[in-house]
Amino acid sequence: MLGLGLMAGTAVAQAPAVQVHVVEQREAKTGRFEAALFPAAVQLNGAFTQHVGTFGAVTWHVRERFAFQVLGGGNWHNAESAFNASLVENYRVEAQAAASLLWTWGVFGGVEVEPLLAKFTLLNGPLVHFGVVLGGGVGAGGTRHQLKPETATPASYGDTGPRFMGTFAAGFRLALGRHFTLRLDVRDVAYSARIDKVNGCSLPALTDLIDRPGVPPESAECRGFPTQVDASLARALVRTPGSAVLHNVGLYVGAGFVF
Repeated sequence: MLGLGLMAGTAVAQAPAVQVHVVEQREAKTGRFEAALFPAAVQLNGAFTQHVGTFGAVTWHVRERFAFQVLGGGNWHNAESAFNASLVENYRVEAQAAASLLWTWGVFGGVEVEPLLAKFTLLNGPLVHFGVVLGGGVGAGGTRHQLKPETATPASYGDTGPRFMGTFAAGFRLALGRHFTLRLDVRDVAYSARIDKVNGCSLPALTDLIDRPGVPPESAECRGFPTQVDASLARALVRTPGSAVLHNVGLYVGAGFVF
């Protein structure tokens, strides 16, 4: 037994040294906040409308793969598409009001999950964390509709009021180091296309504006229109309110800061 112990000790002493290289110290997201800015949010399914906006989000990671999120922003460009304008100019037809309602701003609250995580290196550099992100939420947003297309004079629009909206998103999240992230999301925002009022004016108020020009409407919330033509076009929208649900699918590209 003594001989075996000496032989084992000699073998251990002659074993080569093994060096362990720590590649990364893992940084947990639990309990941290992420502020993200999406300076370019571009509509992808713009057959009759075109939207380009800027949005921001604050995400609270309550668990490693589960978070609460608040998203808000606006579409600083929202107008009917060139295709729809071409239909009006060449064939005197246009998309139904339910298909060409414009989305101006929105605020949402919801959740975000990260079901798939991976990591890789770029050119032997630091590790980059890659995640597939899914999210959903509810909120409210503003809408408007084009009344008169642009001709020799600028186009005119009517405010169709705020409404309930829902959203679902799927995308990718790249974590670069401890604090910085890159985000790429495809987000669907759904909202009702029903038009009951334009500039706060219901159908009876619009009829009063047209039949009794110059007389203030009885409804206090009716803000009126600059011209009688705009009022007539608004009444045509309210007469056929529709019941469709629009889906505004956009590509949201941005960056975030984790703290």
